[in-house]
Amino acid sequence: MQRKFDIRCFGMLTLVNNKLKGYTYDDGYLRTSSRQFKRSQLTNKLIHLTNDAVQKKSDEYGRFESGNKLSFGEYQAYLERNHADRNINFRLHIFAQIKQIMTDTFRATHKIIAPTRSMQHHQFEIFGFDFMLDDDFKVYLIEVNTNPCLETSCTLLSKMIPDMVNSGFKIAIDPLYPPPDLKKRMNT
Repeated sequence: MQRKFDIRCFGMLTLVNNKLKGYTYDDGYLRTSSRQFKRSQLTNKLIHLTNDAVQKKSDEYGRFESGNKLSFGEYQAYLERNHADRNINFRLHIFAQIKQIMTDTFRATHKIIAPTRSMQHHQFEIFGFDFMLDDDFKVYLIEVNTNPCLETSCTLLSKMIPDMVNSGFKIAIDPLYPPPDLKKRMNT
């Protein structure tokens, strides 16, 4: 792939009954640029930035992938086609690094993120983690977004984002406000 990309993953911190816990969502996606990488064009945002706010302005947006997004499975297929000699398994070699970095980030920042835990008993926050890879498939954290885009701008995100948010609600809200037991209600 001669275009830049980054990897978006989601994590969540919950504070329930004064217990802080971190979670990683077991899926994510690659955000791709619309144009081929060229060092000679360092100021061209369409080459170097992969977020939708920039890429949607390109007349080539969606030309290569729907919404300039690739699933982990699609990227695995790309790796198998183009790096078969490297025998890279996305889940084992790349995503394992991502999950470790996310865990390390939560551990390193938990006192800063929730400094007054005793004052706030129940809260949660979803974070968007952005990563990049080097030529040896080593993962690097670019940034952590406290207000990640949850727009369902393509088919991939139309499935993934609602599933991720629903999973987050089940973890963070259902223990506090359990869904009604409809069977029990019907028997009374």
